[in-house]
Amino acid sequence: MKRFSRLEFDDSPRGRSDKRPHGESVRDEQHFYREALRCWLSGDFELALRNYSRSLEQNSAFYEAWAGQVLMLIELGEYREAVVWANKALELFPEHPELLALKAVAYARDGRMDKALAYSDNSVCRDNVTSRVWLGRAEVLLNRKKKIAENCISKALSIAGNNAPVIRLEAGRLLNAKGEYHAALEHLQNAVRDLPKSPLAWYCLGYCQAKLGRPEAAVTLEQSLKLRPDWDAAQSVLRRFNQRGLLRRLFRR
Repeated sequence: MKRFSRLEFDDSPRGRSDKRPHGESVRDEQHFYREALRCWLSGDFELALRNYSRSLEQNSAFYEAWAGQVLMLIELGEYREAVVWANKALELFPEHPELLALKAVAYARDGRMDKALAYSDNSVCRDNVTSRVWLGRAEVLLNRKKKIAENCISKALSIAGNNAPVIRLEAGRLLNAKGEYHAALEHLQNAVRDLPKSPLAWYCLGYCQAKLGRPEAAVTLEQSLKLRPDWDAAQSVLRRFNQRGLLRRLFRR
């Protein structure tokens, strides 16, 4: 899974220009793919989905855009639609372990655990199992087999390579969603260190800190809003955190 390697918010990947000789932008599948990644790391899943779709319009055999599109549908809560598009992708990339893992996650979030377990079992039995496959396995198992799920997260990180920053972010987000805030904290702190321009990383860390009652949550969430002003999710968490702090001070008085 090389799609997150050397990802930057401001610069094009090394050795590649997104400008034609006369200064025109090259709007190919890679251009829209990079835009999708930036949008995802900004927490704008709707716009990321649109850019993944536009990438596929340029090259319908571009696997990374297929996987990204399925992932964004999951992010947006469109679990059944995610399964439909995962099936379409599997027609082009049969038995691809990441697509099977994404189907498992979609089924798990839709409450269909029998199917989730079956697809997760299938995904980890394939060749070339990636970090995303192990993260999908962790999500499916976390509610029932916590220790095994934690081991899956460790496996995901151990093979992440250049993708480690995003895998740490996704691991932290998964643990946040399951209420495992202490376990999420270190992953998210590392994600912010490695992805300092990502509003999503700062937001997830701030959310985690707020749930743990840590005073630095306000500064973290404010940093997220500096990078993405007027983001409703970050504003809402910051407002609730500040209100709780005010109520605590009033109670002490």
